[in-house]
Amino acid sequence: MNRFSRRTALASLPATGLLGTATAHATLPATPPGRSDVRLAYVADTHADPENEGNLARMRAVFEAIDAFDPSLVIHGGDVTEYGTEAEFRAFEDAIPSSLRDRVAAVPGNHETRWDASAGQLRQDWIGEEVRFQDVDGVRIILADTTAHQQEVAWWSDTALAELEKAVRTSKNLPCVLVTHFPMGEGYFYVANQQDFEDVLATHPISLHLTGHTHRELLTRVNRRDQLEAAAVKTDAAYYELTGSIDSLDVTRVEIPDLTAPAETVRTPVTTYDLRPDRGKDSWSPRAADPVDDGASIALEVKLPGSFRGAVDATFYDTSVYAGRNDNLSWTPLAGQRSRFSGSLDASRLAPGNNRVQVRVRPQDESGDRLLTVPFVRGDRGIAWEAQLEGMIQSGPALVRQDDGELLVVASSSGQVLGLDPSGSTHWSFQVDGEVRHSLRALSEGKSVAVPDTAGFLHLLAADGSQQWRYGLDVPFAADPGSGLLAGTEALLACAGSTLHAVEAESGTALWTTELPAASMGAPASDGERVFIGAGDGCAHALDGSTGALLWTTSLTERSGGYQRFIYGPWNDAITVLPDGGVLASGIADTWCLDPADGSARWRLDGSFQYALEAVTDSGDLVLANEGGEIVRVDPATGQELARHATAERILDEGFVLVDDVVYAASHSGLITAVDLATGDIEQITRISTVPVLAPGTAFDDYIVFADFAGTVHAVERI
Repeated sequence: MNRFSRRTALASLPATGLLGTATAHATLPATPPGRSDVRLAYVADTHADPENEGNLARMRAVFEAIDAFDPSLVIHGGDVTEYGTEAEFRAFEDAIPSSLRDRVAAVPGNHETRWDASAGQLRQDWIGEEVRFQDVDGVRIILADTTAHQQEVAWWSDTALAELEKAVRTSKNLPCVLVTHFPMGEGYFYVANQQDFEDVLATHPISLHLTGHTHRELLTRVNRRDQLEAAAVKTDAAYYELTGSIDSLDVTRVEIPDLTAPAETVRTPVTTYDLRPDRGKDSWSPRAADPVDDGASIALEVKLPGSFRGAVDATFYDTSVYAGRNDNLSWTPLAGQRSRFSGSLDASRLAPGNNRVQVRVRPQDESGDRLLTVPFVRGDRGIAWEAQLEGMIQSGPALVRQDDGELLVVASSSGQVLGLDPSGSTHWSFQVDGEVRHSLRALSEGKSVAVPDTAGFLHLLAADGSQQWRYGLDVPFAADPGSGLLAGTEALLACAGSTLHAVEAESGTALWTTELPAASMGAPASDGERVFIGAGDGCAHALDGSTGALLWTTSLTERSGGYQRFIYGPWNDAITVLPDGGVLASGIADTWCLDPADGSARWRLDGSFQYALEAVTDSGDLVLANEGGEIVRVDPATGQELARHATAERILDEGFVLVDDVVYAASHSGLITAVDLATGDIEQITRISTVPVLAPGTAFDDYIVFADFAGTVHAVERI
């Protein structure tokens, strides 16, 4: 990969090489003389950790054994590292014999992305671009990045789908082997837009899909492709050899029982694949599947291309699963014969709005299952208006005030920033340099809005969309900004990696900067005297508001080791300062209310409350949402629980909006639920999209507004 093989980077299209950046145009080392058959090695989930000697020993043994095997290429299925630090990438490279480093190609996994403060720059430097391919040993190897910025869920971007389509379309007679970190298929919900991927491959199927992530060895077949999930090097000193010919590719699992003797291996045949391409349209993929809302049920009719022998069944897309799998889906058989099958699914517990049904076709010819995901709308969507941005949205919006009313400011990964009026019409637009992946922040009582981008700039825009100033760095702003008064001056507080910047809101000049012990991706807060922030060292920190000097540090986790303290600490938390001065800081396991003077604990609440931003009711109660989807109301002075209300699905970064003692919560799958804190009544309003919702929402005019990951802003009518 770029840095793994920086001595001789691989190349493919002009855009990038397998292991190289856009400027690397060296070629793949030629197949050794006399070698005409396939000779590849496959590994996954090494989770390189320089603090873990056992981990390093397994990696060294595996790569020494692979070096002796002498493959044309070593393919890595992702999760190269534990949490994507430079030290971990270097530890991975150091574990590879020098003679092998130029033949290693990897895709990133969620562990390279989830805790990444570099906005993808670090993993791109070491691993490569979004989609790359190279022809080796008569096979086209396609490596694709389906990770989502600082998220667990996977996603095929428009760019990745276009590059994938180009790679398979131009492969001619070469069989294609796809490599992604996340597996796909029946019961898998890691990749949120899997059907978009299937549509690309409908007429250009791939032969084999190599994946990781699940840390288990599993062989499946779906939609005319075989899939191999690999055992994890993190827990098993094992790799896979792919040898033989295109029409008879043998897969062998190679284990190293004694890490001190990597030449002594145990070899176990796994399977044999026929990689010869299967061109054209699929004989058994449904031509149409038409769900119809009948009220209490969803009627479904499926049309197949021809006379069919086998079984057809259906189920609703499992929205309760986030970035995971369900091995026990409940399927409903559809009745029919030849080319038409029909039936109905019980929809009594199905939310109104946008939904999906999955159809599974199981032919008797042993060619493998077909899986199709079909969207449909149930009942009244309850959507007042929608606005579309280019790119993906995972940044929270902000409200600005003009003489003629409020505007909603939204932004996307394309760098597009829009000011929308209460009808959803675009009032103004602005283009920033990089991607906007983190929340916007209103300043000066709504007269301006701060926009952070991954190119390393903070932009301050006036309420009319004009740029007031730009504050630039050489590193990305990949954290949610905060704001507050510092010595009587309004300041913007933003982290770039592990450096916290305090920037004067009026002028855009730096008041001070300070270096944190680890990166932070959550929003800091201030009480006027101090600045509070959670960081990746597992601690909450207080800094002097005038100078940035450290005042106190409080650990929020008992975990040890860099990786464990990072992921269980408040690295992603938006700090809240309560009206009585208490400082709320959350890790993964619990939330703490700390004394602002010395960081001592006032109270602690069990549960994962880090993702959703807290709110305070007009009567002074504190409202939180935990990861399990519960809305919890507590006494902010003591932490005593006053009430708890369970919604149907998990609540993560999308959080909730509080309006007049009604909580409007959004789930990861876009289900908007209203919880009346006074009565305890819970109502599912609508599912706004079949696309994940990863960004916080806001109240705007008479609506609740949330945006989905595909770039659509949805205005939901309040109850």
